[in-house]
Amino acid sequence: MKYVIYARKSSESEERQALSIQSQIIEMQKIAEKENLDVVKIFQESKSAKAPGRPVFNDMVKFLEKGKADGILCWKIDRLARNPVDEGTIRWLLQGETIKQIKTSNQNYDSEDNVVIASIEFSMANQYIRDLSKNVKRGLNEKVRRGEYPSSSLPIGYVRDLRSKKIKLDRKNWHYIKRIFQLYATGFHSTRSLAEKISKEGMKSKNKKNISSSVLYRILTSPMYFGWFLWKGELHKGIHAPIISKKLFDNVQAILFPKAHHNVTKRDFIYRGVLTCGECGLAVTAETKKGHNYYRCTKSRGSKKCSQKYLREEDLAIQIKQELEKIDFDPEVLDLLIKATKEKESSDFDFYSEERRRNQKLLEKNRKFQESLVDKFVEEKISESIYENKIAKYKDEEASLEDLINRNYEKGKDVIEKMEMIAKFSKLAFKIFKNGTDETRKEVVSIISSNIVIKDKKIASFSLKEPFCWLMESKTVPSSPRSAFEPFVFVLNKGKTALKKEAVSAM
Repeated sequence: MKYVIYARKSSESEERQALSIQSQIIEMQKIAEKENLDVVKIFQESKSAKAPGRPVFNDMVKFLEKGKADGILCWKIDRLARNPVDEGTIRWLLQGETIKQIKTSNQNYDSEDNVVIASIEFSMANQYIRDLSKNVKRGLNEKVRRGEYPSSSLPIGYVRDLRSKKIKLDRKNWHYIKRIFQLYATGFHSTRSLAEKISKEGMKSKNKKNISSSVLYRILTSPMYFGWFLWKGELHKGIHAPIISKKLFDNVQAILFPKAHHNVTKRDFIYRGVLTCGECGLAVTAETKKGHNYYRCTKSRGSKKCSQKYLREEDLAIQIKQELEKIDFDPEVLDLLIKATKEKESSDFDFYSEERRRNQKLLEKNRKFQESLVDKFVEEKISESIYENKIAKYKDEEASLEDLINRNYEKGKDVIEKMEMIAKFSKLAFKIFKNGTDETRKEVVSIISSNIVIKDKKIASFSLKEPFCWLMESKTVPSSPRSAFEPFVFVLNKGKTALKKEAVSAM
């Protein structure tokens, strides 16, 4: 009689107690050698048997049906099947004597004998899987009810404590997560540009690679970071420490999905949304004809009241490039704005530095307490319940202190960074638009222009958003401040001459 060896181990948790595949093969080879059995082939695979569709198992069945072997060696009979379909296949082959014997580590199943025993053991294996599935689901549901994130795979910024099994902040990455949300909320970044920026600052993915735009998108859309989590399509409140506020998360979603009601089947034209008709003041819409995109007035007040014709997208793009090329921000004003902003913020840095040092000492003290607590728990000087309660308290305090330390460090930094970003973007807007993709061109226009008026197939007015409009050499400095740039508005109000005097006196 010729035998095949079949060894299987699932990667799933219910199979942890089964021998490894190699161990199963070694044990079966020992039996074959001891009983002088002829083994013609070894089949092995890492796949759960709770559902039909195992490719190696199916190959083994075909091998047996062709008469190339008539016996199976396996560690336990549940290695062969744990579902009714595969069980029926094996039982049928055994009953029809295609398989003359199944030999396991402790029992033989022969075709001549009653196959009831094999049937009972197969059924027990199948029932084990069903019961285990129910228990796992019940356990996961209980975790969700308690506010514990049930998945073993955690998003970047969180890790699982090896002792308590609780979720805690990842010291290496959690502050990057907060920074990602804060920077994206400014509206000056796409997911791609922000992914590149945060990677340069040192953040890496779980596989130690630079952050991609797809990873960044998952970060920006995960409710885990404001203290909740999604499970089976439903939102649940978690007990893990949040990294950002719900308000900041909502602000980011508003930028990511500006039109939640937008029909996804509707084509997204590059310049729709920023164009206005110069004759009647209505919005300009777009449509595609003969392979080209055209922009025209919506004429919702009646076509007779507006005489404007279609404007081809390629012609509009040329005119926008020309408008961007005309923009000439005074570099002296830009430099003075940045300098004045830094000087204004530097007066607060001493206070922030002292507060940061004080919080740093408290953080070091907190971590020593945690280490001491772990030692006491390991030495069984305190109970598990006391350990979990105290460690949770220290972890919350640690997260708060780290938040304060990073917040103090970055106070004023964001404002300066925004200003420097605006300065850099202002100088490169034309070049980025000229060489960019449709998506990039759309971003450039939406960032720099508040309204483009077209009339008689020409751009009649190209309005800049603040603060770009403030920086035009021919523009008057605005008298009303904007909250996003409050730290340096007091400098703007002095005018260009005053700016020069202040910069000279500060040197």
